[in-house]
Amino acid sequence: MKKLKSHLKFAYQFIVSSIGFYPTLISVLFFLLALVIIYFETIGLSEVFKEILPFFIITNGSTARLVLSSITTGVISLMVFSFTMVMLVLNQASSNFSPRVIPGLITYKSNQKILGLYLGTLIYTLVVMVNIRSEFYSEELPGFAIFLAMCFTIFCLGFFVYFIHSISQTIQIDNILETIYKATRHGLLKEEEKKLDGFPEEFNTAAWEKVLSPRTGYLQSIDNVQVVSLCKKYDVLLEFIQPLGNFVIQDTPFLRVSKPLPDMEKFCNELLEHVNFYKAEMINTNYLYGFKQITESAIKALSPSINDPGTAVRAIDYLTDLLVIRMRLIDEEILFDKEKQARVRLVRENFDELCALCLSPIRLYGKSDMIIVLRLLYLLRNLLLKVEAYPDRKPVVYNQLLLLLHDADSQVHNPGDREKLNEQIVTLNELNVLSYHLPLLTLEKR
Repeated sequence: MKKLKSHLKFAYQFIVSSIGFYPTLISVLFFLLALVIIYFETIGLSEVFKEILPFFIITNGSTARLVLSSITTGVISLMVFSFTMVMLVLNQASSNFSPRVIPGLITYKSNQKILGLYLGTLIYTLVVMVNIRSEFYSEELPGFAIFLAMCFTIFCLGFFVYFIHSISQTIQIDNILETIYKATRHGLLKEEEKKLDGFPEEFNTAAWEKVLSPRTGYLQSIDNVQVVSLCKKYDVLLEFIQPLGNFVIQDTPFLRVSKPLPDMEKFCNELLEHVNFYKAEMINTNYLYGFKQITESAIKALSPSINDPGTAVRAIDYLTDLLVIRMRLIDEEILFDKEKQARVRLVRENFDELCALCLSPIRLYGKSDMIIVLRLLYLLRNLLLKVEAYPDRKPVVYNQLLLLLHDADSQVHNPGDREKLNEQIVTLNELNVLSYHLPLLTLEKR
């Protein structure tokens, strides 16, 4: 049962991120609705509504077939056009921004629901169409069912207009970045709620046994409840060597157990049933992917083919807020059982690695652009304003500042720009947060 629960949980994460989730679900609901309406037609539903809505209940068989055929043809055309637009949007997003943003675009619920409405209307219409002039009705035609088909078609036309508007908004990089930013921020704030009061001593004294990865892929997530329960069953501690979200290679160590077990293979097989490996990167399972997507979007914007520094600046602004929140988080998480006994230790990417992951490529591609250099200085200045409460982060921020100024010194040649950078450096030094003052640039490039 525990194995089944974990598989269902991981399957659910995969299914809801698919473009076909809501269309399939809504289509099934429309099919069931069609069956229910047809059943009520057999007991005289149209006869009742014929007295209330005589102008909308069709009683002519040829007219009914013409209406239903027109609805079927029209809805199929809407579906083809809408799916074509979705594919074009995904292709443009992949080429202009980053392939990593595609999973986020696919999971837009509003677009999925509209496509589901199209499919559902088509299925409903087909079910009604095959029941025209059936001998089971008290009336010759399922008139009310046909009236509902017309209503659903009108809804489809209205939502098609909304779909055009939505898809045109979806492809805008500002909206894509904002969506990624909000999802990443939500993930960070959820992690911030988890507090760690001291590091359990048991993890320092354990006789660790390494466990090799059974496959290659991204270590996406684990079923916390089931893994803790398994550790309690075998009375062991578990420590993941690789942070969640990392790409692990088959037959390399990715976790370790606190003591040797008589049947280590059985334990590992049970454990791996509750560990999720997946080759895609989804923000809803790990906020780290949000940082990667925003960074790659900024890099793409700085490429000569795109040349959009405004988008890069926006991405840096979002990274500023996200890094400020990440600075407040601890670099690990401890999972406890019901008796408050520590069982599992999960490590995160540390703050230094995250800063290098986000800032180094932007600095590399934007070091000759004064706008980008100044925006990165603004980012680091905001980190300095918050870093006093987290003194262990100071060396990280100081190191990033030195790296940025080193690249700026080698790439920015204009004396006026170098003087502008010196003004920012003086402002940073006047904060009196860092242990050492930042060096000024010479006004004349040697």
